[in-house]
Amino acid sequence: MSEKTTLVVCQHGLWGVKSHMGFIEKQITEVMDSKSISVLNVACNESKYTYDGVDICGKRLAAEIQDYVKYLADEERKIVTRLILIGYSLGGLMARYAIGVLGKKGFFDTVEPLLYVTFATPHLGVRREANTKFGKVYNFVTGHMLSRTGEQLQLLDSHENGRPILSILADPDREFYQYLAKFKTRRTYANVANDRTVPYWSAAMDTCNYFKDIKEVELSLDSEYSSVITAFDARHPDKERHKNKKRRIKTGSVIRLVLLLFSPILVPIFGILAFTYIGTQGLASRYRVARLLASDKSGKEMLQYDEECGHSYSDDTLTHDKNNNNKRHHHHHNDHEEDPILVDTLDAGETIPNEANADKAPQTTQQQRDTKDHRSLYNIEPSKALKTKHSAMHLAKEQFEIQMNMLQLEWERVLIYIDAMNAHASIVCRANRFVNSGGQAVVRQFVDSLILD
Repeated sequence: MSEKTTLVVCQHGLWGVKSHMGFIEKQITEVMDSKSISVLNVACNESKYTYDGVDICGKRLAAEIQDYVKYLADEERKIVTRLILIGYSLGGLMARYAIGVLGKKGFFDTVEPLLYVTFATPHLGVRREANTKFGKVYNFVTGHMLSRTGEQLQLLDSHENGRPILSILADPDREFYQYLAKFKTRRTYANVANDRTVPYWSAAMDTCNYFKDIKEVELSLDSEYSSVITAFDARHPDKERHKNKKRRIKTGSVIRLVLLLFSPILVPIFGILAFTYIGTQGLASRYRVARLLASDKSGKEMLQYDEECGHSYSDDTLTHDKNNNNKRHHHHHNDHEEDPILVDTLDAGETIPNEANADKAPQTTQQQRDTKDHRSLYNIEPSKALKTKHSAMHLAKEQFEIQMNMLQLEWERVLIYIDAMNAHASIVCRANRFVNSGGQAVVRQFVDSLILD
């Protein structure tokens, strides 16, 4: 007799591999009842394949979800009745596209769309204000170095009728938006600082950047989840706080000072490596995508088989993982491990241990899980003083339209402050070197809220 199960899908981000979602996967499987859930840590969009665009990656994701659901029914005798979809960074956009694809195929006729959640996802793209030199350079480099994905994140693409794909994803008349609206809960976690990849306003779907100068903002943090913001206001002068700040700077800046001294040597080297590698992969992606799109126009199934990727969506891709003592879903390409050249280059300046006692972060007790009102952590509004101080950013017209449409849906917005150099990686504890108490608190809050939902 078949058992009912809730499918939890984890999709990594740009340049990512499935191990980037390993920490979240482990926390979910340790806390949740293994008989009631099945976790799919997605492998079909790893590494260089994330350059191919939100649409192509989204179709791959939808295909892998369908294959895994079939596998569970045929091999595990489990019937998927509910779906939780977790997207990290670019993975959140892939997931939104996949939702539309699945919806059109009737997937949600039998599966309840329960929770869609994103961590540091650029819902408004990554196009920065073009009124500064940094913004202009950043927009140009991002839009031209990352193949179709970069163009889409910069809203430079013409996906349909001259419209960028992010606008189409947020169109209330399209399937991507309509099936997203069917999810019982939609939630987004946004770093307010120390995220150099996805700015706060894009992840939080806000057109005001209240945290542009984090030194001028007074933050209140939750007592149980130490990186979750419960209130924020304009900072008031405080001599004692200034003294404490100076003390922290003295004790925590030695390593950064060493890096700064060597930066004239290190930055050019790492910069050349990164640009060369990313540029090469971008060109390879454009060639790969051209073949895929040509196949699609000729009437073939674009994502059924890709020789260069080396993966196919068929039953023979389902193999037995003896280490985990259960059947897992795998593809044949060999990108399951981080690319050492790319990842080490991009993260070279951000690998300083965040905290000496990261592994000693407090754990939430069962009693706290049962009594915590997680709703008090969602949709925290700025104080009147901050609202008066800040005006709308100089974003593109399409970004304002996307934000307006997205906020017609109900969202649980969670604001995060992680005191680390790379909050973008720490928000999901992407690798061991990015595990710290702030990131652990984010994941713990998310997993604890699953128990209550």
